[in-house]
Amino acid sequence: MNYTLNSRYEQMTLCISVQVARPIKLRLKVVDRDKPLTAFTNRYKTVESSYKFYVRLPMTPKTLDIQLSDDDGSDITNYVRVLNIEKLGLEKRMDEVDFNSYSVGAFVDFAQKFSFNASYLETNNYVSELKDYKIEYLPTIINSRGVEMQTPARISKSTGRIQVSKKLFKDYTVPMRMAILLHEFSHFYLNEDIDDEVEADLNGLLIYLGLGYPRIDGYEAFLQVFETTPTPQNKNRYDIINRFISDFDNKKFVMY
Repeated sequence: MNYTLNSRYEQMTLCISVQVARPIKLRLKVVDRDKPLTAFTNRYKTVESSYKFYVRLPMTPKTLDIQLSDDDGSDITNYVRVLNIEKLGLEKRMDEVDFNSYSVGAFVDFAQKFSFNASYLETNNYVSELKDYKIEYLPTIINSRGVEMQTPARISKSTGRIQVSKKLFKDYTVPMRMAILLHEFSHFYLNEDIDDEVEADLNGLLIYLGLGYPRIDGYEAFLQVFETTPTPQNKNRYDIINRFISDFDNKKFVMY
């Protein structure tokens, strides 16, 4: 079940109202119609009768393709009805981050362009407009022992150069890519302690949330990473992230 929406590169929140004739695990994908490997969300919800999907879109292409399907792949045309697709405003929290600072603003611009196009980019070196930031887009990330790493990205502690694994990144949504890149950026450019993972999580999330990116994709980005290393430390990181996002949306958060 596909619907086309003229998004015209506008920022928005997409509201998709659905009604179902029976309980269903309904999957929603929102992609660039002309470059369908560029996804802006890929999520599911078990719907009992009716539901409204809200998709935050700080970036859009010219035209969006909205795809609804049963998560098991079966046909849904006889028992799922789309009641309405509506463009709403995008709530942002620009007051929480100094987006006018050169380092943050320039990196956000660079990261958004890279994240938007990553599915179609060749593995290569990519640099920001003024050559302040560099991304090495690699087939995979290999550690010093020659072993393939399961991390989607990492940053050099000496140069600030970011390495990204195309093998992992190509299947991420645009918001997931942004969450990962902002985390790595924060390690080198924002953290007081460059090695502190929690500090980088929260510094990166502050920018991610302030720009209005979807919460569910932010969670998914960290879950993908933590699933490969399910340690007590990562469980603690996830709990802190969860509380931070909740407090941010309730406007009562504090930095740890």
